Amino acid sequence: MITIVLLTHAGLGEAFAAALRHIFGSVPPALEVLEILPDQTPEEGRRRLWRLLEKTGDSDAILILNDLYGATPANLIPAILPEGRVAAVSGLNLAMLLRALSRRGEGLAAARQGALEGGVQGVVDILARRNAQESPQR
Repeated sequence: MITIVLLTHAGLGEAFAAALRHIFGSVPPALEVLEILPDQTPEEGRRRLWRLLEKTGDSDAILILNDLYGATPANLIPAILPEGRVAAVSGLNLAMLLRALSRRGEGLAAARQGALEGGVQGVVDILARRNAQESPQR
């Protein structure tokens, strides 16, 4: 099974896990939260990430979902990851996480693509969409 790792700033990963508990009644299996604490050095964060990657085993695929590209948690992701085994996507939102979870049974590439699609499609101008739906069509 593909392990999904939420690599975030402090508090965010656990908040997403709490949202999953609310939706599903429990946190789905093979979901790991790795939050980078404000007082933690980048070296310690990197060591924690590598320990987590090693813990999953060589045969398991890993999808890292990160909150903000360019910030410390994202910068801990090594530029070179085991090809075909690890993917990383930034811009974490709940739609992205749900789509990745729903597609992880299809493999790493599908889970990665689902995360990307969910992240983009989950961003909606609610009032504009409602107004468009309520307007009579000509």
